[in-house]
Amino acid sequence: MSGGAAAALDMDLEERTIEELPERCENCGATLTTTEKQRILDEGASAALCTTCAGELTPLAEQEEDADAEF
Repeated sequence: MSGGAAAALDMDLEERTIEELPERCENCGATLTTTEKQRILDEGASAALCTTCAGELTPLAEQEEDADAEF
C-alpha cells in the first residue's frame, strides 16, 4: 500500500463527532436532530439521513435482496 493510500485509510477510521456531521439530511434536506445525528454515529452510517429517509432505505435494500433471490 502506498503512503497516500495508507493515509486515506487512516482518515476513514477516524471517529466522527456530532459537530462534524452535516446539518441536513443528504437525501431530502430536512434538518437533522441531535438524536438522528447520534444514531448516524452509533450505526457508523456512511450517509447522514433523517429517520424517515433511513427507514425508507432499509425496506428498499430488503426488496432488492428478495428480487436477487428469485433469479
